[in-house]
Amino acid sequence: MTVDYTLAEIAAKLVVLGLGDQIASSLSVIERGSDVLSISVEVAELAASLRLELRRTDRNAGLSDAVVLATARNHGAILISGDPCYAGQRDVRAS
Repeated sequence: MTVDYTLAEIAAKLVVLGLGDQIASSLSVIERGSDVLSISVEVAELAASLRLELRRTDRNAGLSDAVVLATARNHGAILISGDPCYAGQRDVRAS
């Protein structure tokens, strides 16, 4: 599963790396290999409080980090990430 917002983050990173011409093909690969999930009202509500919780571990944790974790929780999934903001979260496994 991939949160739709993540597609925009990937596109932005590709531009920063000078790889803007690879955005369409890269996002297409993700869409084919993953269920792209929209941010629901439930996820938005959960993310609002999760951001504060994540910032206790990592003051740079952003709303996007909270949205990704909230989406995983909303779908009963385990989040695979190496981001330090998720340290100690019960439903996150290090990549």
